[in-house]
Amino acid sequence: MLRTYVVIYLLLISGLGVRGTEDKETSFLYSPWCWVPGLVGGAVVGAVFAPLALGAGLAGMGFTASGITAGSMAAGAMSTAATTGVGAGLVAAAQSAGAAGVALGTKAAMGAAGAAVGYLSSGCKEPNC
Repeated sequence: MLRTYVVIYLLLISGLGVRGTEDKETSFLYSPWCWVPGLVGGAVVGAVFAPLALGAGLAGMGFTASGITAGSMAAGAMSTAATTGVGAGLVAAAQSAGAAGVALGTKAAMGAAGAAVGYLSSGCKEPNC
C-alpha cells in the first residue's frame, strides 16, 4: 500500500513541470509559494500583534482603561498639552486607543501595512522566486 502511494507521489512530482510552456516566462503571481507566506504572515502580524503591542505600549506609558495614570509619561504629556495647547489631539487619541483599543479600520490598515512589509521582505523577484 505504501509503495503505491510512493509511486503516485513520484508520478505527480515528475508531471508538475510538464506544461509545454518552457519558452514562456511566467509571472511570479503564478508561483504563490513565493509570496503568499510573507503576505499572510505580515497581515497577521499587522492585524493581530501590532494592536496588542500598541495597547501594551500605551498602557506602559500611562494611557489605561481607567484613565491617565498619575505620575506617568501620559500625565506629563497631558499637562504639557493643557498648558501649551500643543499635542492635545495626540493625547486624546492615545487615551482613546489606550482605553477602548484600536478601531477596526485601524486594525485593517495595520494588517495592510503588515502585508505590504511581509510581501516586500519575502525576497520574491519577478518572474521566479
